[in-house]
Amino acid sequence: MKPINIGVVLGVAAAMASIPSHADAHRKEHRGNRRIDAGMQAVSIGTKVGKPGYGWRYFTDAHEGRAVVISPGGDYFYSHGEGLKLVFKATTAA
Repeated sequence: MKPINIGVVLGVAAAMASIPSHADAHRKEHRGNRRIDAGMQAVSIGTKVGKPGYGWRYFTDAHEGRAVVISPGGDYFYSHGEGLKLVFKATTAA
């Protein structure tokens, strides 16, 4: 076998071996870019003063199936699809 043929075979083998590595890096980069766009989004509600829900703030991440609710007093509630759970209780200054 001529040396040029050996060089061509080795070059093709090296190129083919690097393709999956390059594709995996591209896939990870694409996945990372999608995560920047995802995340908690504020939910606007039209409650009026004196009505239930007034002063509460709601945030959801539909992609991850989670939500955060913040009470007017500063209490944080978190849900990951299993109902709201109190995760932070605001303290009142005396």
